[in-house]
Amino acid sequence: MKKEILYNLALFFSFIFLLGASHGQLIPRNSDKPEYRDFTSANGKTIKALLIDKTEDTLTLKLPNGKSATLSYEKLSKEDQEYVRKWDKEKELFLTQCKTLTIRELLEIRGYESFKFTIKGNHIFVEGELNGNKSQFMIDTGAGSTVLHIEAAKEKGCKVGPLDQVIFGIGGEAPAALTEVPEIRLGQAFIEDQVLLSADMFKDIPNARKEYDAILGAEFMSKMRAVISYKEGRIFFRPDLIDNDDEIEVPNVPEYRFFKTKDRKTYKGKIAKKNATSIELAIEGQNKNLTLPLGRLTDEDQKYATDWSPQREIFLRQCRGLTVQDILELRKYQSFEYKRLGNHIFVDGKLNKKDTRFMIDTGAGSSVLDVNWAKDTGCQVGPMDQVVYGIGGQAPAAITQVPSLTMGNAKFENRQLLSVDLFKRLGRGLKAYGAIFGADFMRETDAVITYREQKVFLQTD
Repeated sequence: MKKEILYNLALFFSFIFLLGASHGQLIPRNSDKPEYRDFTSANGKTIKALLIDKTEDTLTLKLPNGKSATLSYEKLSKEDQEYVRKWDKEKELFLTQCKTLTIRELLEIRGYESFKFTIKGNHIFVEGELNGNKSQFMIDTGAGSTVLHIEAAKEKGCKVGPLDQVIFGIGGEAPAALTEVPEIRLGQAFIEDQVLLSADMFKDIPNARKEYDAILGAEFMSKMRAVISYKEGRIFFRPDLIDNDDEIEVPNVPEYRFFKTKDRKTYKGKIAKKNATSIELAIEGQNKNLTLPLGRLTDEDQKYATDWSPQREIFLRQCRGLTVQDILELRKYQSFEYKRLGNHIFVDGKLNKKDTRFMIDTGAGSSVLDVNWAKDTGCQVGPMDQVVYGIGGQAPAAITQVPSLTMGNAKFENRQLLSVDLFKRLGRGLKAYGAIFGADFMRETDAVITYREQKVFLQTD
Protein backbone atom coordinates (compact mmCIF):
# COMPACT_ATOMS: atom_id res chain seq x y z
CA MET A 1 0.00 0.00 0.00
CA LYS A 2 1.37 3.42 -0.96
CA LYS A 3 2.62 5.42 2.03
CA GLU A 4 2.04 9.15 2.19
CA ILE A 5 4.38 11.63 3.81
CA LEU A 6 3.01 15.12 4.27
CA TYR A 7 6.18 17.08 3.56
CA ASN A 8 6.17 20.80 4.24
CA LEU A 9 4.99 22.55 1.10
CA ALA A 10 7.03 25.64 1.85
CA LEU A 11 10.08 23.66 0.76
CA PHE A 12 8.85 23.82 -2.77
CA PHE A 13 8.62 27.59 -2.94
CA SER A 14 12.28 27.21 -3.79
CA PHE A 15 11.04 26.78 -7.32
CA ILE A 16 8.67 29.72 -7.52
CA PHE A 17 9.53 32.46 -10.00
CA LEU A 18 8.59 35.75 -8.34
CA LEU A 19 8.96 39.44 -9.09
CA GLY A 20 11.87 41.63 -8.04
CA ALA A 21 14.58 41.43 -5.39
CA SER A 22 16.15 43.90 -3.00
CA HIS A 23 19.82 43.65 -2.11
CA GLY A 24 21.31 44.42 1.31
CA GLN A 25 24.74 46.05 1.31
CA LEU A 26 27.69 45.18 3.48
CA ILE A 27 28.47 48.52 5.13
CA PRO A 28 31.32 48.50 7.68
CA ARG A 29 30.41 50.31 10.89
CA ASN A 30 33.00 52.51 12.56
CA SER A 31 33.74 52.26 16.29
CA ASP A 32 31.75 54.60 18.48
CA LYS A 33 33.66 57.26 20.42
CA PRO A 34 33.86 56.82 24.21
CA GLU A 35 30.71 58.15 25.85
CA TYR A 36 31.68 61.06 28.08
CA ARG A 37 28.53 62.11 29.85
CA ASP A 38 27.44 64.38 32.67
CA PHE A 39 27.41 62.69 36.08
CA THR A 40 25.56 64.44 38.89
CA SER A 41 26.61 63.99 42.48
CA ALA A 42 24.19 63.48 45.36
CA ASN A 43 24.59 67.19 46.29
CA GLY A 44 23.86 68.38 42.74
CA LYS A 45 27.39 69.01 41.41
CA THR A 46 27.94 67.93 37.78
CA ILE A 47 31.13 66.64 36.12
CA LYS A 48 31.79 65.26 32.65
CA ALA A 49 33.40 61.81 32.78
CA LEU A 50 33.63 58.36 31.21
CA LEU A 51 32.61 55.28 33.20
CA ILE A 52 35.41 52.73 32.75
CA ASP A 53 34.89 50.15 35.51
CA LYS A 54 32.69 49.17 38.43
CA THR A 55 32.40 46.71 41.30
CA GLU A 56 29.40 45.90 43.48
CA ASP A 57 30.09 48.97 45.63
CA THR A 58 32.27 51.38 43.65
CA LEU A 59 32.71 52.84 40.18
CA THR A 60 35.70 54.32 38.38
CA LEU A 61 35.37 57.43 36.23
CA LYS A 62 37.87 58.74 33.70
CA LEU A 63 38.00 62.52 33.45
CA PRO A 64 38.69 64.47 30.22
CA ASN A 65 42.18 65.37 31.56
CA GLY A 66 43.10 61.68 31.67
CA LYS A 67 42.92 61.28 35.45
CA SER A 68 40.62 58.72 37.06
CA ALA A 69 38.57 58.74 40.23
CA THR A 70 36.95 55.89 42.19
CA LEU A 71 33.89 56.58 44.32
CA SER A 72 30.96 54.80 45.93
CA TYR A 73 27.54 54.64 44.30
CA GLU A 74 26.04 56.77 47.06
CA LYS A 75 28.07 59.77 45.90
CA LEU A 76 25.95 59.94 42.73
CA SER A 77 22.37 60.99 42.10
CA LYS A 78 19.80 58.18 42.02
CA GLU A 79 19.46 58.53 38.24
CA ASP A 80 23.20 58.08 37.72
CA GLN A 81 23.32 55.21 40.21
CA GLU A 82 20.76 53.43 38.02
CA TYR A 83 22.84 54.18 34.91
CA VAL A 84 25.92 52.63 36.55
CA ARG A 85 24.01 49.53 37.65
CA LYS A 86 22.81 48.92 34.08
CA TRP A 87 26.19 49.71 32.52
CA ASP A 88 28.07 46.67 31.17
CA LYS A 89 31.85 46.84 30.78
CA GLU A 90 32.02 44.13 28.11
CA LYS A 91 29.40 45.87 25.99
CA GLU A 92 31.14 49.21 26.40
CA LEU A 93 34.47 47.72 25.31
CA PHE A 94 32.78 46.13 22.34
CA LEU A 95 31.14 49.39 21.25
CA THR A 96 34.26 51.51 21.66
CA GLN A 97 37.00 49.11 20.55
CA CYS A 98 35.59 46.06 18.76
CA LYS A 99 32.69 47.30 16.68
CA THR A 100 34.66 47.35 13.42
CA LEU A 101 34.92 43.55 13.59
CA THR A 102 32.66 41.91 11.03
CA ILE A 103 30.01 39.35 11.93
CA ARG A 104 32.24 36.73 10.34
CA GLU A 105 35.21 37.66 12.53
CA LEU A 106 33.08 37.73 15.68
CA LEU A 107 31.56 34.31 15.01
CA GLU A 108 34.84 32.69 13.97
CA ILE A 109 36.45 34.00 17.16
CA ARG A 110 33.64 32.22 19.01
CA GLY A 111 34.58 28.94 17.33
CA TYR A 112 32.18 28.86 14.38
CA GLU A 113 33.28 27.38 11.05
CA SER A 114 32.14 29.55 8.17
CA PHE A 115 31.22 28.88 4.56
CA LYS A 116 30.76 31.43 1.80
CA PHE A 117 27.43 30.99 0.06
CA THR A 118 26.45 32.11 -3.40
CA ILE A 119 23.11 33.69 -4.22
CA LYS A 120 21.25 32.79 -7.39
CA GLY A 121 17.76 34.16 -7.85
CA ASN A 122 17.70 34.97 -4.11
CA HIS A 123 18.39 31.33 -3.20
CA ILE A 124 21.53 30.53 -1.23
CA PHE A 125 23.88 27.69 -2.15
CA VAL A 126 26.96 26.19 -0.49
CA GLU A 127 29.42 23.57 -1.62
CA GLY A 128 29.93 20.38 0.34
CA GLU A 129 30.16 16.63 -0.11
CA LEU A 130 27.59 13.87 -0.55
CA ASN A 131 29.28 10.57 0.31
CA GLY A 132 32.69 12.09 -0.45
CA ASN A 133 31.56 13.53 -3.79
CA LYS A 134 31.64 17.27 -4.40
CA SER A 135 28.06 18.55 -4.29
CA GLN A 136 26.01 21.73 -4.32
CA PHE A 137 23.42 22.25 -1.59
CA MET A 138 20.62 24.77 -1.30
CA ILE A 139 19.99 26.13 2.22
CA ASP A 140 16.26 26.14 2.95
CA THR A 141 14.98 27.00 6.43
CA GLY A 142 11.44 26.40 5.16
CA ALA A 143 12.19 22.74 4.48
CA GLY A 144 11.47 20.68 7.56
CA SER A 145 13.95 18.00 6.53
CA THR A 146 16.79 17.54 4.09
CA VAL A 147 15.74 16.11 0.71
CA LEU A 148 17.89 14.85 -2.16
CA HIS A 149 17.48 15.10 -5.90
CA ILE A 150 16.98 11.46 -6.85
CA GLU A 151 19.46 11.44 -9.76
CA ALA A 152 22.21 12.89 -7.57
CA ALA A 153 21.42 10.40 -4.81
CA LYS A 154 21.90 7.47 -7.19
CA GLU A 155 25.00 8.90 -8.86
CA LYS A 156 26.72 9.58 -5.53
CA GLY A 157 26.28 6.26 -3.83
CA CYS A 158 23.05 6.51 -1.83
CA LYS A 159 20.76 3.50 -1.62
CA VAL A 160 17.48 4.66 -3.17
CA GLY A 161 14.37 2.64 -2.47
CA PRO A 162 11.21 2.31 -4.55
CA LEU A 163 9.12 5.38 -5.35
CA ASP A 164 6.37 4.37 -2.95
CA GLN A 165 6.26 7.57 -0.91
CA VAL A 166 4.33 10.72 -1.73
CA ILE A 167 5.32 14.32 -1.12
CA PHE A 168 3.07 17.30 -1.64
CA GLY A 169 4.12 20.53 -3.29
CA ILE A 170 2.42 23.68 -4.42
CA GLY A 171 1.27 22.01 -7.61
CA GLY A 172 0.08 18.73 -6.17
CA GLU A 173 1.78 15.47 -5.30
CA ALA A 174 4.89 13.70 -6.58
CA PRO A 175 6.47 10.30 -5.93
CA ALA A 176 9.43 10.03 -3.58
CA ALA A 177 11.72 7.32 -2.27
CA LEU A 178 13.19 6.53 1.12
CA THR A 179 16.95 6.87 0.68
CA GLU A 180 19.83 5.66 2.82
CA VAL A 181 22.45 8.41 2.98
CA PRO A 182 25.89 7.46 4.38
CA GLU A 183 27.11 11.04 4.81
CA ILE A 184 26.46 14.69 4.02
CA ARG A 185 29.37 16.97 4.94
CA LEU A 186 30.25 20.66 4.96
CA GLY A 187 33.72 21.08 6.44
CA GLN A 188 33.62 19.68 9.98
CA ALA A 189 29.81 19.65 10.02
CA PHE A 190 28.23 16.39 8.90
CA ILE A 191 25.34 14.02 9.31
CA GLU A 192 25.71 10.32 8.63
CA ASP A 193 23.67 7.14 8.29
CA GLN A 194 20.41 8.97 7.70
CA VAL A 195 17.24 7.85 5.95
CA LEU A 196 15.95 10.80 3.95
CA LEU A 197 13.57 11.36 1.06
CA SER A 198 14.68 11.80 -2.51
CA ALA A 199 12.55 12.95 -5.43
CA ASP A 200 12.88 14.38 -8.91
CA MET A 201 13.23 17.97 -7.78
CA PHE A 202 13.17 19.47 -11.27
CA LYS A 203 10.66 17.32 -13.15
CA ASP A 204 7.73 19.74 -13.12
CA ILE A 205 9.65 22.99 -13.66
CA PRO A 206 9.89 24.18 -17.28
CA ASN A 207 13.48 24.63 -18.49
CA ALA A 208 14.79 23.90 -15.01
CA ARG A 209 18.54 23.99 -14.48
CA LYS A 210 19.72 21.25 -12.15
CA GLU A 211 21.84 23.56 -10.00
CA TYR A 212 22.01 21.53 -6.80
CA ASP A 213 22.06 17.98 -5.50
CA ALA A 214 20.07 18.38 -2.29
CA ILE A 215 18.24 20.84 -0.09
CA LEU A 216 19.63 21.14 3.43
CA GLY A 217 16.62 21.60 5.63
CA ALA A 218 15.89 22.93 9.07
CA GLU A 219 16.82 19.74 10.94
CA PHE A 220 20.41 20.01 9.63
CA MET A 221 20.56 23.73 10.50
CA SER A 222 19.31 23.07 14.01
CA LYS A 223 21.67 20.18 14.64
CA MET A 224 24.69 22.24 13.55
CA ARG A 225 23.66 25.34 15.55
CA ALA A 226 23.70 27.26 12.27
CA VAL A 227 23.92 31.01 11.88
CA ILE A 228 22.92 32.43 8.48
CA SER A 229 24.11 35.97 7.74
CA TYR A 230 22.90 37.72 4.60
CA LYS A 231 25.16 40.72 5.31
CA GLU A 232 28.26 38.53 5.28
CA GLY A 233 27.03 36.12 2.63
CA ARG A 234 28.03 33.25 4.89
CA ILE A 235 26.61 30.37 6.88
CA PHE A 236 28.28 29.34 10.14
CA PHE A 237 28.20 26.00 11.97
CA ARG A 238 29.17 24.80 15.47
CA PRO A 239 29.10 21.00 15.10
CA ASP A 240 31.05 20.68 18.37
CA LEU A 241 27.93 21.91 20.21
CA ILE A 242 25.59 19.23 18.85
CA ASP A 243 25.17 17.59 22.25
CA ASN A 244 25.93 20.67 24.35
CA ASP A 245 23.32 23.23 25.36
CA ASP A 246 25.65 25.24 27.59
CA GLU A 247 26.46 28.85 26.79
CA ILE A 248 30.25 28.27 26.68
CA GLU A 249 30.94 29.76 23.27
CA VAL A 250 34.39 31.39 23.22
CA PRO A 251 37.33 29.00 23.49
CA ASN A 252 39.49 29.66 26.55
CA VAL A 253 42.96 30.58 25.28
CA PRO A 254 46.20 31.19 27.20
CA GLU A 255 47.87 34.59 27.11
CA TYR A 256 50.91 33.19 25.28
CA ARG A 257 51.04 30.66 22.44
CA PHE A 258 53.73 28.83 20.51
CA PHE A 259 54.79 30.27 17.15
CA LYS A 260 56.64 27.92 14.82
CA THR A 261 58.88 28.87 11.90
CA LYS A 262 59.64 27.01 8.70
CA ASP A 263 63.24 26.51 9.89
CA ARG A 264 61.86 24.55 12.88
CA LYS A 265 62.31 27.13 15.60
CA THR A 266 59.65 27.70 18.24
CA TYR A 267 58.89 30.85 20.24
CA LYS A 268 56.37 31.25 23.05
CA GLY A 269 54.90 34.71 22.93
CA LYS A 270 52.03 36.96 21.97
CA ILE A 271 51.68 39.45 19.15
CA ALA A 272 52.42 42.98 20.29
CA LYS A 273 52.40 44.64 16.85
CA LYS A 274 52.18 43.70 13.22
CA ASN A 275 52.44 45.22 9.78
CA ALA A 276 51.92 43.91 6.27
CA THR A 277 55.14 41.84 6.26
CA SER A 278 56.06 41.00 9.85
CA ILE A 279 54.93 40.57 13.45
CA GLU A 280 56.52 41.70 16.69
CA LEU A 281 56.32 39.08 19.42
CA ALA A 282 56.41 39.80 23.14
CA ILE A 283 58.31 36.71 24.33
CA GLU A 284 57.21 35.21 27.63
CA GLY A 285 59.63 36.09 30.42
CA GLN A 286 61.70 38.53 28.35
CA ASN A 287 61.75 42.33 28.21
CA LYS A 288 62.69 42.56 24.53
CA ASN A 289 60.36 41.88 21.61
CA LEU A 290 61.25 39.70 18.64
CA THR A 291 60.41 40.64 15.05
CA LEU A 292 59.59 37.77 12.67
CA PRO A 293 58.79 38.06 8.93
CA LEU A 294 55.38 36.55 8.14
CA GLY A 295 56.94 34.44 5.41
CA ARG A 296 59.16 32.71 7.96
CA LEU A 297 56.20 31.36 9.93
CA THR A 298 54.49 28.05 9.26
CA ASP A 299 51.31 28.27 7.19
CA GLU A 300 49.13 27.82 10.31
CA ASP A 301 50.90 30.60 12.20
CA GLN A 302 50.91 32.86 9.15
CA LYS A 303 47.12 32.58 9.03
CA TYR A 304 46.87 33.28 12.77
CA ALA A 305 49.07 36.37 12.40
CA THR A 306 47.20 37.58 9.33
CA ASP A 307 43.85 37.28 11.11
CA TRP A 308 45.12 38.86 14.34
CA SER A 309 44.14 42.41 15.22
CA PRO A 310 44.08 44.42 18.47
CA GLN A 311 40.27 44.47 18.23
CA ARG A 312 40.11 40.67 17.99
CA GLU A 313 42.42 40.36 20.98
CA ILE A 314 40.29 42.71 23.09
CA PHE A 315 37.13 40.85 22.13
CA LEU A 316 38.62 37.43 22.81
CA ARG A 317 40.03 38.33 26.21
CA GLN A 318 37.71 41.02 27.57
CA CYS A 319 34.30 40.47 25.91
CA ARG A 320 33.99 36.72 26.41
CA GLY A 321 30.67 36.96 28.22
CA LEU A 322 28.79 38.52 25.31
CA THR A 323 26.36 36.21 23.55
CA VAL A 324 25.70 36.22 19.81
CA GLN A 325 22.45 38.03 20.60
CA ASP A 326 24.35 40.71 22.57
CA ILE A 327 26.76 41.23 19.68
CA LEU A 328 24.05 41.60 17.05
CA GLU A 329 21.88 43.89 19.16
CA LEU A 330 24.91 46.09 19.83
CA ARG A 331 25.28 46.25 16.05
CA LYS A 332 21.78 47.77 15.92
CA TYR A 333 19.94 44.60 14.91
CA GLN A 334 16.42 44.11 16.19
CA SER A 335 15.84 40.60 17.50
CA PHE A 336 12.76 38.40 17.26
CA GLU A 337 12.38 35.18 19.15
CA TYR A 338 11.01 32.65 16.74
CA LYS A 339 8.57 29.87 17.47
CA ARG A 340 9.27 26.34 16.31
CA LEU A 341 6.59 24.02 15.01
CA GLY A 342 8.34 20.82 14.08
CA ASN A 343 11.52 22.03 12.37
CA HIS A 344 9.94 25.17 10.93
CA ILE A 345 10.49 28.63 12.38
CA PHE A 346 7.86 31.37 12.66
CA VAL A 347 7.95 35.03 13.66
CA ASP A 348 4.97 37.26 14.42
CA GLY A 349 4.42 40.52 12.56
CA LYS A 350 1.64 42.42 10.86
CA LEU A 351 0.11 42.48 7.40
CA ASN A 352 -1.79 45.75 6.93
CA LYS A 353 -1.76 46.22 10.71
CA LYS A 354 -3.36 42.83 11.31
CA ASP A 355 -1.43 40.31 13.42
CA THR A 356 0.15 37.74 11.11
CA ARG A 357 2.44 34.79 11.61
CA PHE A 358 5.24 34.50 9.05
CA MET A 359 7.27 31.42 8.25
CA ILE A 360 10.96 32.26 7.79
CA ASP A 361 12.03 30.59 4.55
CA THR A 362 15.43 31.15 2.95
CA GLY A 363 14.36 28.79 0.17
CA ALA A 364 11.58 31.12 -0.99
CA GLY A 365 13.10 33.50 -3.52
CA SER A 366 10.46 36.10 -2.67
CA SER A 367 7.91 36.55 0.07
CA VAL A 368 4.54 34.93 -0.57
CA LEU A 369 1.08 35.46 0.89
CA ASP A 370 -1.67 32.97 1.45
CA VAL A 371 -4.36 34.22 -0.93
CA ASN A 372 -7.19 33.89 1.58
CA TRP A 373 -5.26 35.71 4.29
CA ALA A 374 -4.25 38.42 1.82
CA LYS A 375 -7.93 39.09 1.12
CA ASP A 376 -8.83 39.00 4.82
CA THR A 377 -6.20 41.63 5.62
CA GLY A 378 -7.22 44.05 2.88
CA CYS A 379 -4.57 43.45 0.24
CA GLN A 380 -5.61 44.06 -3.35
CA VAL A 381 -5.57 40.59 -4.87
CA GLY A 382 -5.67 40.36 -8.65
CA PRO A 383 -7.01 37.51 -10.77
CA MET A 384 -5.40 34.09 -10.47
CA ASP A 385 -3.75 34.43 -13.87
CA GLN A 386 -0.16 33.82 -12.80
CA VAL A 387 1.51 30.43 -12.55
CA VAL A 388 4.01 29.07 -10.05
CA TYR A 389 5.86 25.80 -10.45
CA GLY A 390 7.06 23.26 -7.93
CA ILE A 391 6.83 19.64 -6.96
CA GLY A 392 3.65 18.22 -8.42
CA GLY A 393 3.44 20.66 -11.32
CA GLN A 394 1.96 24.14 -11.45
CA ALA A 395 -0.49 26.14 -9.38
CA PRO A 396 -2.37 29.41 -9.99
CA ALA A 397 -1.25 32.62 -8.30
CA ALA A 398 -2.31 36.24 -8.18
CA ILE A 399 -0.35 39.48 -8.30
CA THR A 400 -1.14 41.21 -5.01
CA GLN A 401 -0.65 44.81 -3.93
CA VAL A 402 0.49 44.95 -0.31
CA PRO A 403 0.09 48.35 1.43
CA SER A 404 2.26 47.42 4.41
CA LEU A 405 4.05 44.46 5.96
CA THR A 406 5.84 44.98 9.25
CA MET A 407 8.02 42.97 11.56
CA GLY A 408 9.08 45.03 14.54
CA ASN A 409 10.76 48.15 13.17
CA ALA A 410 11.18 46.62 9.72
CA LYS A 411 8.49 48.01 7.44
CA PHE A 412 7.84 47.18 3.80
CA GLU A 413 5.32 49.44 2.08
CA ASN A 414 3.52 49.35 -1.27
CA ARG A 415 5.03 46.06 -2.40
CA GLN A 416 3.88 43.71 -5.12
CA LEU A 417 3.96 40.04 -4.17
CA LEU A 418 2.30 36.85 -5.31
CA SER A 419 -0.53 35.18 -3.43
CA VAL A 420 -1.24 31.47 -3.68
CA ASP A 421 -3.41 29.00 -1.82
CA LEU A 422 -0.75 27.76 0.60
CA PHE A 423 -3.07 25.27 2.28
CA LYS A 424 -5.09 23.82 -0.58
CA ARG A 425 -3.61 20.38 -0.01
CA LEU A 426 -3.70 20.68 3.77
CA GLY A 427 -7.16 22.09 4.28
CA ARG A 428 -8.07 25.46 5.75
CA GLY A 429 -8.34 23.98 9.21
CA LEU A 430 -4.60 23.22 9.24
CA LYS A 431 -3.57 26.78 8.42
CA ALA A 432 -0.53 27.62 10.56
CA TYR A 433 0.62 30.96 9.13
CA GLY A 434 -0.48 33.75 6.83
CA ALA A 435 2.63 34.40 4.76
CA ILE A 436 6.16 33.32 3.98
CA PHE A 437 8.92 35.82 4.81
CA GLY A 438 11.29 35.07 1.97
CA ALA A 439 14.84 35.78 0.88
CA ASP A 440 13.94 39.10 -0.79
CA PHE A 441 13.05 40.78 2.51
CA MET A 442 15.85 38.99 4.36
CA ARG A 443 18.43 40.38 1.96
CA GLU A 444 16.92 43.83 2.24
CA THR A 445 17.22 43.82 6.05
CA ASP A 446 20.59 41.99 6.20
CA ALA A 447 18.89 39.26 8.21
CA VAL A 448 20.73 36.94 10.56
CA ILE A 449 19.11 33.66 11.65
CA THR A 450 20.54 31.89 14.68
CA TYR A 451 19.44 28.36 15.49
CA ARG A 452 21.31 28.15 18.80
CA GLU A 453 19.57 31.20 20.25
CA GLN A 454 16.39 30.63 18.23
CA LYS A 455 16.17 34.18 16.97
CA VAL A 456 15.85 36.17 13.78
CA PHE A 457 17.69 39.51 13.62
CA LEU A 458 16.84 42.30 11.18
CA GLN A 459 18.74 45.53 10.60
CA THR A 460 16.15 48.20 10.05
CA ASP A 461 18.11 51.47 10.08
